[in-house]
Amino acid sequence: MKTVEDIMTANPLAIDDEENVSLAMKRMRENSIAQLPILSKGKYGGMISYRELLRRKSLHMNSKVRNFAMNPPVLSKSNTIREAIVLLKDTSLGALPVLEKGKLIGLVSRTDIVKNINEFDEVNQFQAQDVMNEPFSVNLDEDVESALEKIREHDVDMIPVVDQNEVVQGIVRLESVADYDIISKEKMGSGDFSQKEKMEIIVKSVMESSIFAFEEDKLTTACDLMVKNHLHHLPVCNRGSKLTGILGIDDVINILSSEGESEGLLINISGLSSGDTDLYETIYAMADKFVPRFSRVLNLKGASLNIHVIKYHGEEGRIKYSIRTRLLARKTNLTVSSSGWNLGKVMSDIFETYEKRVKKEMGKE
Repeated sequence: MKTVEDIMTANPLAIDDEENVSLAMKRMRENSIAQLPILSKGKYGGMISYRELLRRKSLHMNSKVRNFAMNPPVLSKSNTIREAIVLLKDTSLGALPVLEKGKLIGLVSRTDIVKNINEFDEVNQFQAQDVMNEPFSVNLDEDVESALEKIREHDVDMIPVVDQNEVVQGIVRLESVADYDIISKEKMGSGDFSQKEKMEIIVKSVMESSIFAFEEDKLTTACDLMVKNHLHHLPVCNRGSKLTGILGIDDVINILSSEGESEGLLINISGLSSGDTDLYETIYAMADKFVPRFSRVLNLKGASLNIHVIKYHGEEGRIKYSIRTRLLARKTNLTVSSSGWNLGKVMSDIFETYEKRVKKEMGKE
């Protein structure tokens, strides 16, 4: 098994902590990277994240980079790829710094892991459709503000553009619409709110050519497409080019087993906003209740459960939940969906269904 030194990006692009955030965002956009190491007088001083900046409702573009520094765990060049995967999973970050005697010598990103995916025998059993999540998209005539909001909602770096038949026509990258958001924030910060008007720019004017994998493509083929096109997310289509799912680099990382990883289920939740704290808490509480049952019948080492929540607003302010899930573990690939007005009841039904199906599959009923 290779080590961090074998796969890391050596001498990575970095930025001084005295520079402003506008320059940091420009460098990340121009180099198609999501995180940038910060140096303070030549020494490593943390990381700045493109997506975290874009999540902010307001942003002073002349603020110093040091004000936005994150301090993630660090790697050494002797760590194994599997050890790097554990930290990437635990932190949910896109990249981690590699230090030697306090000096930044490299970065290990999720893309670096995927470039070396053939190190993991378990990926050979998967096709793109086995790992993909529920699809989301924008239409050709939607505006860029709508595209950016959906990109934020799903925490992705691109969004597919489809026609009225859900056939993929192209993709819009985060960096293609980020300038719109930056201009809006600068105008808001100027104090003249009358300037903050919608920019009449539609999606099809900023989209690029279609990039997608077919459902039955090998997972390694889909990963090659992501790496080649500098993407962390990839549309998945049927043979008619109709959008059927989204494959994320996180989904790939999550199916890779890690030596020494403790038993447990990695929960990945999508479709909720940062304000849905109570819903997140409910889902995690339900998982905590049912995971011990799974542990008795299924080896959950390296397993993941993807949960996609769709909220529908009904009469009298009631909300109905439609939840689609996929359980991925060694030799296990199951999907369960359910809906209802009570989130806890819906999740309970889903977990109970999984328990029954897993027991049946394992021949333990």
